[in-house]
Amino acid sequence: MFSINARGRHLRKPAAQAPPAAEPAAPYSTRPPSAPAPTYPLVPPTGPVRATPEVARALLLSGRQPDELIVSGALRLNGEPRLRELPRFLECTHLEVNDCPNLELLPERLRATSVQAARTAVRELTGDWLVRETLNLSGNRQLRRLPERLTARALDVSSCSLLVQLPATIHLTHWLEVAGSGLTGLPSGLRVNIHWQGTAVDERTAFRPEDLKAVDILNVRNVTRRRVLLERFGLDRFVQEVGGLIIDRDRDAGGERQLLSIPLEGDEPIVALRVICPSTAHTYVLRVPPHLRTCRRAAAWLAGFENEHDYRPLIET
Repeated sequence: MFSINARGRHLRKPAAQAPPAAEPAAPYSTRPPSAPAPTYPLVPPTGPVRATPEVARALLLSGRQPDELIVSGALRLNGEPRLRELPRFLECTHLEVNDCPNLELLPERLRATSVQAARTAVRELTGDWLVRETLNLSGNRQLRRLPERLTARALDVSSCSLLVQLPATIHLTHWLEVAGSGLTGLPSGLRVNIHWQGTAVDERTAFRPEDLKAVDILNVRNVTRRRVLLERFGLDRFVQEVGGLIIDRDRDAGGERQLLSIPLEGDEPIVALRVICPSTAHTYVLRVPPHLRTCRRAAAWLAGFENEHDYRPLIET
């Protein structure tokens, strides 16, 4: 059909257009047509999935995780109570899952530059792990086992009290932090720097403190290392072997108590109150600040009183 415009030209009327056909519903989708498409697959794919960190994070927290996941960056999931497991195979630059209280399953095959997995619910780690820099597993108090094939630059298993041995095939190139772990030694083929609370120590200090002698501690010039050795050795035993200068003495319900001072080269002296428990007759040596000069003031400080005149116990123990 035609019409005539103001200038007398014949114009063809546009043909009527049919309404657009409805989009077929996506397979496996249960969402209404108006709902926005999610950023993760609705059904876990069977092959490897490559994803950005944002998509990977949404995928894992949705509970619809794939068997294999390759992330194009750092995967940060710290403090996520919804996170219970990670894919069987995982590759990323940096993995951070610190303080995930319900995380029980970590990958069987892991490739990452660094891994921060402290304070989780993990009990066992198995498989093949390659971490180019630091692997931090500190504070995993239920952890009993590490992967059979584990390679890392550095490993932190501090406060993993149930971990009593490392895999025979473990490969570490720089350092191993063991403070508070259950380890009693290193595999025969492992040569690595041992740390205790960040301070380099030898195997005897880390695993056999009963073999230390008080003179070993006195001969150490590095103040930080000396303090670590003293912690491992035990203050009671140290005072028993060294003796010390008695700067004050008096009596309480347990008998005589003494305030002792032991000078240390390049460091403040050790000042400690030696007391006897009236109930058990056990002797305790309790360290106090070096400026205290009387037993009573030291006892008041140990009881939480800054001013000894406020310290009026019915029985001093």
